[in-house]
Amino acid sequence: MLLDYLHADIKDTYAFGDAKVDIPMLEKCAVGVAMASGGDEIKSMADYVTDGVDEDGLYHAFQHFHLI
Repeated sequence: MLLDYLHADIKDTYAFGDAKVDIPMLEKCAVGVAMASGGDEIKSMADYVTDGVDEDGLYHAFQHFHLI
């Protein structure tokens, strides 16, 4: 619903997670990013694994995907 409201495309979506409960969110988005602190299950299904939150993981992932 949000994508329709924003007139956005699913190909422009990114999800970040570090727990098993985040897996469905990563599966729904075009790109799923797991944090280094996450478990093996989420890291194995993610499109990309970044550093931990305390190690600027979000920043590094944004750089990796040329979002900043």
